[in-house]
Amino acid sequence: MATATDRPKINAEPTKTFFVDMLTRDIALEQAVLDLVDNSVDGAKAMKDDGERPFEGREVQITFDSEKFTIWDNCGGFDSDTARNYAFRFGRPAKAKATPHSIGQFGVGMKRALFKFGNRFSVRSATSNDAWAVDVDVETWENDESGWEFPWADFEPNEKLSQNNPGTEIIVSDLRPEVSGKFSSKNFENSIIGLIKSKHRQFIAGGLQISVNGSAINATSVQLLMRDDFTPGTDELEFGEGNNRVAVRIIVGVGPSSPREAGWYVVCNGRVILEADRRAVTGWGLIEESSNSLLIPTFHNQFARFRGIVHFDSQNSSLVPWNTTKTDVDQDNAIWQASFERMMEMMRPVITFLNELDSDIDEHTREQSPLYEHISAAKVVRPEELPRAKAEFAAPARGTLAKRVKTVKIQYSKPVSQVEHLMEELSLGSAKAVGERTFDLIFQEMGEE
Repeated sequence: MATATDRPKINAEPTKTFFVDMLTRDIALEQAVLDLVDNSVDGAKAMKDDGERPFEGREVQITFDSEKFTIWDNCGGFDSDTARNYAFRFGRPAKAKATPHSIGQFGVGMKRALFKFGNRFSVRSATSNDAWAVDVDVETWENDESGWEFPWADFEPNEKLSQNNPGTEIIVSDLRPEVSGKFSSKNFENSIIGLIKSKHRQFIAGGLQISVNGSAINATSVQLLMRDDFTPGTDELEFGEGNNRVAVRIIVGVGPSSPREAGWYVVCNGRVILEADRRAVTGWGLIEESSNSLLIPTFHNQFARFRGIVHFDSQNSSLVPWNTTKTDVDQDNAIWQASFERMMEMMRPVITFLNELDSDIDEHTREQSPLYEHISAAKVVRPEELPRAKAEFAAPARGTLAKRVKTVKIQYSKPVSQVEHLMEELSLGSAKAVGERTFDLIFQEMGEE
C-alpha cells in the first residue's frame, strides 16, 4: 500500500474557464467600463501639471457598438515590464510597484473588463521609451492548458498611439451576446455618460477630456449656498504618516433645493464613490445607542438642501475606505469609522437649521418667510472654492431676521374717465399708482393702527 508521500499531489489548480466566469459574474457592465476609465485617469494623474486645470491636454475616447468596444487615451501608457509582471496578473502581486494616489489599485479591473466584454481583445500601449502589444483569442487561451501567459503581438505605431504620443488602446471584439445588446443601446450609452460625469467630475473639471461615442462629457459640481452670515462647515482630519498618511476633508452645508442632489458625497483619491447618498451607511436614520434617540432623521424632502462632501486621499490607495468595485464604502475600515463620527457631528447643525427653515416656511409661507428669503439671496459656490481652514457651519437663527410685512393684492375696476381725472389731480402716471395713492390717503384719514 502506497504511503501519502508516495502518491502524486492532488491537483487544485482552477480551470481558466471557471476563473474567468467567477471573475466577471458579479460586476455590472457599467462598472467594468468605469474600471478601464479609472486606469486612464491614473495615467493622467501621473502626468498632471500644476495650476487650476492640471489635466489639460489629456484625453480619453470611448466608443462601443454591437460589434466592438474601444478605449484610447494619451495618458502616458505603461511599459512592457509592467505588462509582463503586473498588468495582466489576476490580482495585485505583493511586490508590484505602487501607484501613488491611484484609483485602479485592486489589480483586477482591466482583466475583468476584457473577459466581461468579449472573446477577443487586443491591448496596445506606448511610453516615451517602450511600446508593446498583446492580441488574445479567449477561447484558444482557455483551451490551452500549458500555462496562463498571454502572447506578445507586434506593435504598429500610428498617429494616435506611438512613442511620440504615449498612451494605451484597448479593443474588444467578438462581444458576448448580452454585451453586444447593451453596447448597441442608447440608454446604456446615456448611463455610461452619466456615470463618468458623476464619478470623475473632479478630473473633468481639471481639464481631462472624456468622450463617449463622440459626445464630450462636461464637468458638473456640487453646489453650496454662502453669504456673510451663512457659511458651510469644513474640517480636516489626518490619519497615519508618510506613505500611509490618509488626509480627510469634510464639508457640510446647504445647497439649492433638489432631492436628487441631496445627501452625502464620498470621494476617494478623487474618484466619487457615493453620490447624494441618503442611506443609513452615511448616517441617515442614525440612532444614538445610549439614549435610544434619533440623532439624524431618515431622509425626506425637507432635507433636499443638505449637502455633505467627504474626501479621502492617500498615496497608499489600499487605505481609503472603498470596496473592491468602488461602488460603496467599506464600513469596517477604521478610517471611515473615525471620520464617520465627525461627519455626524458636522451634519447635525445643518439638519437643525433645515428643520428651522421648514418651520419658518410653515409659519410665514414660502413667499413671506424671512429665513427662506435670506438664503435665497445667497451666492452659489463650489466646494473647491472654500478655504482650507476649519470652520463651523453658520446660519442665522430663526426669528433674528426682520419679518416681511404681509401684503394682500387689491384689485377693482372704475370708469376710465374717473381714473384719468385722479391721475391728473394727483400728478400720477398710471392706474396702479392711483390705486396705491388713494389707498394711502384714505388710510391716513381714517388713522393708522
